[in-house]
Parts: sequence; C-alpha cells; structure tokens
Amino acid sequence: MADEQSVEIETVAAPAGAAGWRGARRQAGYGLSVLLVMALIALLVGAVAAGLQARRDEARSADVLLIVAPALPSPALIDHAFEIYRRRYAPGVVIVGAGSEAMRVALLERGAPEGTLQAATPSGAPVAALQEVAHSARSAGATSALIVAEPAEMVLWLKLVGDSGLRTYGAPPRGVAPGPVALLRASGQYWRYALFQW
Repeated sequence: MADEQSVEIETVAAPAGAAGWRGARRQAGYGLSVLLVMALIALLVGAVAAGLQARRDEARSADVLLIVAPALPSPALIDHAFEIYRRRYAPGVVIVGAGSEAMRVALLERGAPEGTLQAATPSGAPVAALQEVAHSARSAGATSALIVAEPAEMVLWLKLVGDSGLRTYGAPPRGVAPGPVALLRASGQYWRYALFQW
C-alpha cells in the first residue's frame, strides 16, 4: 500500500515539474519576443527621426560652426560646408571626424582662408572627438553651434553636442536623401550613444 502511494506521488510530481519548466521557457520566450519588438520599434522610431532631421535646414547664426567630416567627405557635403562657411553664420569653424583634414583641404581649395579653419585632430572615435570639441567650445564661452554633417547622422550629432550644453542647429546638405539602410544605421548609432554614451 505504501509503495502504491509513493508511486502515485512520483507520477504526479514528475508532470508538475515538467509543466513548470515549459511554463518558464514559454515566459522567457514571450519576454524575449517583447524585448525584440521594443528594440525594433525603437530602431524604426530612430530611423524616422533621422529621416525627418535630415530634411530640416536650421542654418542660422551661432557661436561656432562644427563640420563633421566622414573618412571620405562627399562632394555635396564639401560644397554645402563651404556655402555655410561663406555665409558667415559663425565666427569660428571647427572640422572634426575621420576626414577632417580632407575637408579642411577641400575648403581651402574653394577659397576659405587658412586661419579661419581649425581641423580637430581625431583622438579616437568620432563621438569622443566631437564631445571633446563641443566641451572645449563651451569652455571658451560658446552657447550655440551650427552643425554641418551627412544628413542621416545629423540627429546623432545634434544630440551629442546638445548634451555638452550648447544650443544646436543642423544644416545638412540639401537634396541629399539618405536611404533606408543609412537611416537604420544612424538610428542604431543614435541609440547606442543615447543608452551607453559611446
């Protein structure tokens, strides 16, 4: 009789434990699905924000003009940066990014006087270099910055420079529409900076 009871208890206990594991796995799968959907929504919202900012020209007077130059600055970016410089929106011009020297040379070739352009030596990733330049500008008394950069990346640079305490305005090249891949990449970079500061 005692043996029969122990067998009954064992057969009942085994399915309850298996059901518990199945329930835990189901909840973990559900939680992971929710996290993935939230990450996808955040990525899409960031891409939409980057796309909207890429079309917004906020060119106006500021204390400093920051030009963010990728490794190979596009002709559209170089032409637009020179046009913004030529209109004298800001007394000081700082060029930062992997292509800062190439951008400086291109602007000099278009007629910008050498003493007016400062190419910041990259001290690491573009995010760190621009943070350093923005903090230096703030320390020197600047309160606002006009940023010229590739359209898809504008939302990131506005956030980053704004976090240093400067009022920021964006002036992306006109007529350059970033594609969906560029916007998704820019969204990923934005969220990486916003969440992890790198």
